[in-house]
Amino acid sequence: YRVNINEALIKKQATALVERGFNAVGYDYINIDDGFFGTRDAEGNMHTHPERFPNGLRPVVDYIHALGLYAGIYSDAGGNTCGSVFDNDVNGIGAGFYGHDQQDANRYFLDWDFDFIKIDYCGGDHLGLDEEIRYRAIHRAILNTGRDDVRINVCRWAFPGVWAREVAGSWRIDGDIGPNWEAVKRLVSKNLYLSAYAGGGHYNDMDMLEIGRGLTRSQEEVHFGMWCVMSSPLLIGCDMAQMDDFTRSLLTNDEVIDVNQDPLGLQAVPVWQQGDQVIYAKHLEDGSMAVGLFNRGWQTVKMNFTLRMLGLRGRQTVRDLWRQKDLTECTDKFETAVAPHGVVLVRVYPGNSREQATGK
Repeated sequence: YRVNINEALIKKQATALVERGFNAVGYDYINIDDGFFGTRDAEGNMHTHPERFPNGLRPVVDYIHALGLYAGIYSDAGGNTCGSVFDNDVNGIGAGFYGHDQQDANRYFLDWDFDFIKIDYCGGDHLGLDEEIRYRAIHRAILNTGRDDVRINVCRWAFPGVWAREVAGSWRIDGDIGPNWEAVKRLVSKNLYLSAYAGGGHYNDMDMLEIGRGLTRSQEEVHFGMWCVMSSPLLIGCDMAQMDDFTRSLLTNDEVIDVNQDPLGLQAVPVWQQGDQVIYAKHLEDGSMAVGLFNRGWQTVKMNFTLRMLGLRGRQTVRDLWRQKDLTECTDKFETAVAPHGVVLVRVYPGNSREQATGK
């Protein structure tokens, strides 16, 4: 929707999230991005857009909270928002945190009661500000509100540095995603060697999910599967009120989501790579491993992994996470065909069954 949002639209998405069962599998935030800004008054207090949100944002947040969900908001570490640059939204000029850190923190997290914020950097980049100084200052302002439960996302369009762990739960690692294969492939490659910085409640953010917006089914499985094994936050980017059954089934696949939400919070690492084929593995809390066999190429290929490659031994059960069924017992090697622009996503359990390994 870009900046073309309003109160009714946000409430509609919040309602759809619950009615279509997304909250049952863990989606519990409704995040409002750029476009809600109105103007600052004489004292510098931020107000909402008079046509898009004529009643302000507190009623919207109260509506979201009443559904049992959390509410997210947006701003910029500099003076102007990205919408003022890329969408010519003049209300985004001067709407960023810069010069209003404490004032805006009080507004968003006390007056309006938001629980999450994405902090962009178009305005900070324009002014040539020091990003670490700016994000640390905003973090301090948020803590000064007395709210220590606010989640922060640093949107700097590149891995910002190890300092980000001290101020944020997640950080973008590259520029914006788009609903196309090249964007998905680019972000997977960008996150290939950033696993050391993920874990313990801090994650490399590969940007929102473009599922339901024009990718092929195989490409959508890659998109969702790789975001899950690489522990990226899962942010639905399509209209939840008007998605088809395949999109909904993919986004609510609980066994794949379990991989993303595993308590260890580790990010998958590449264990084998050759040409357009890469195999990723992720250690999970119960001792099993999630393995993604990713084919970036244009032809169906045979791919395989050995237990030794994964550091495993003995009898293992290989389970297809897309179809949620056990495939085979393995003592040495697992081989499968992988479609072009596709990923086979499996979970390797010790023993001879998922139930034996997990008790589920």
